[in-house]
Amino acid sequence: MFTTMHKSENKIANGWTISRWRFFLLVFSAAFAWYFLPGLLFPALSYFSVVTWFAPQSVVLANLFGTSSGLGLFPVTFDWAQIAYIGSPLLTPWWAAANVVAGLVIIMWIVAPLMYYSNALHSAFLPILSSSVFDNTGKPYDVSRILTPEFLFDRDKFEAYSNVYLPITYALAYGVQFAGLTALVTHTACWYGKEIWQVSRPSMVSDKTKVGSLYDSIGHGSSIRPQGSSRKKADSAVEAGIDTSMQGEDVHTRLMRRYDDAPASWYLVTFVAMLAIGIFVVEYYPVYLPWYGLLLALSITAVLFIPVAIVMALTNQHSSLYLICQIICGTVFPGRPVANMVFTTYCYISSAQGVKFSSDLKLGHYMKIPPKLLFQVQMFATLVSSFTQIGVLNWMFANIPSLCQPDAINGFSCPLARVHFNGSILWGVVGPHRFFGAGALYQPLIWFFLVGAVAPILVYVIARKKPMNSIWRKINLPVLFGSLSWIPPATGLNFSVWAVVCFIFNSVIRRRKPEWWGKYTMTLSAGLDSGLAIGVVVIFFGIVFPGWMEGFSWWGTEIYKQVSCVCF
Repeated sequence: MFTTMHKSENKIANGWTISRWRFFLLVFSAAFAWYFLPGLLFPALSYFSVVTWFAPQSVVLANLFGTSSGLGLFPVTFDWAQIAYIGSPLLTPWWAAANVVAGLVIIMWIVAPLMYYSNALHSAFLPILSSSVFDNTGKPYDVSRILTPEFLFDRDKFEAYSNVYLPITYALAYGVQFAGLTALVTHTACWYGKEIWQVSRPSMVSDKTKVGSLYDSIGHGSSIRPQGSSRKKADSAVEAGIDTSMQGEDVHTRLMRRYDDAPASWYLVTFVAMLAIGIFVVEYYPVYLPWYGLLLALSITAVLFIPVAIVMALTNQHSSLYLICQIICGTVFPGRPVANMVFTTYCYISSAQGVKFSSDLKLGHYMKIPPKLLFQVQMFATLVSSFTQIGVLNWMFANIPSLCQPDAINGFSCPLARVHFNGSILWGVVGPHRFFGAGALYQPLIWFFLVGAVAPILVYVIARKKPMNSIWRKINLPVLFGSLSWIPPATGLNFSVWAVVCFIFNSVIRRRKPEWWGKYTMTLSAGLDSGLAIGVVVIFFGIVFPGWMEGFSWWGTEIYKQVSCVCF
């Protein structure tokens, strides 16, 4: 987008002469106008489970081909919001998307139906896919029946009520997340452990010693190659097995040395200040998370940040720490659901936002923005966004009827928040030992930890003996396992149609029309995302919220509801 808006070059791409900027405006306008159909007038275009429309009372068809509560075996939708639910498919390389699809097909389209229809883990009594957890009567679990007035776990009430039961896709999603966590560590150690070590050693030395010793400053007319003794030091580094390119010694780094770096003390002061605020929050407010629990959450993020960032940089897939944070908190601080939610938020959000912050720094690095200015802009934007989000959230709670309920207007049913809440029930209230302890129903899922730890080693051993273009070198098990953490609330449809679009653009078009792909694909993604975002805002505030659509109903607004409700 920066190239689109700030560069006037317009090379012909496979016969297309339209500029990137004009292409963006056309895509943006079309996406904005189109969303009025699936997002308002014709919602069936979004949940286009046409196979189930011919037999809306068939539970089997709903389970296999349903879009909102089924496996989505018929990957068709006309809503970009559904296609890009787990991220824009145009920004993910096809080889990475193929790993995601492999996990979907094996786990969700083969294993899940087999286990469901054989009633494994009592799953046949529940929906095959749902964001909810259930009691022994098949109804959504009522957590209020097992809590004290202080929101702490009451063992007697729990034993009098019911154990917690998971839909089969929910249970398998937990299993593959277990595997994804251990696979993240072993995969990173096998493929990138040596490079991480080589880069980490020089980083222990001050930046001036490391960088200034290899390259002279760039002035007008000066060379960018190492000179004199600096060249000898660079050669010595190479002879010692340290690739200077891994140390950031590229043209961008050399140009950026014209600016003073942001002092480490700025980051340290920010960290100490935010840590102090966090400790105050968990100690002052009744969240039942001690201050050392906050430190534990941040420590988990610090240990796993580099593996998460590496996988994200290569595949555009974020390896979630969500589940492991919930389990650790549920083990260390059992019976505290609110503490579990707070602990998980600090742990997971620190990782996710840290990766995004690194991405912003990288963008600023390529655009030659002075590091001090970039730090100040990031701090200001973070503060503004924090207060803005809090204000919007409070406004929504006060003004949107039935917010986070199934009947909420405009689809504000909060599926991600529901999954977060369910996690607090499972791990914060009931506790991991009741799920995975001796004789527990879901104890076999812990074997996924071992699978995730061993499988990347086997793939690595085989791939090292294969040529560079071998499919074995494209297998990325942290992505194959970890990407399914979106289920729930995502469904099979969100993955399957996402993969189809990714294959068309990032495989077929990239090979057959490489110039067009290089010029327009990223701009297309930005235009579709922007048009959708503005369309959602305009439709809600301009039409839905004022009540102009009350009573509006026809076949296109009802048919998909008749199908999906069969599963519950």
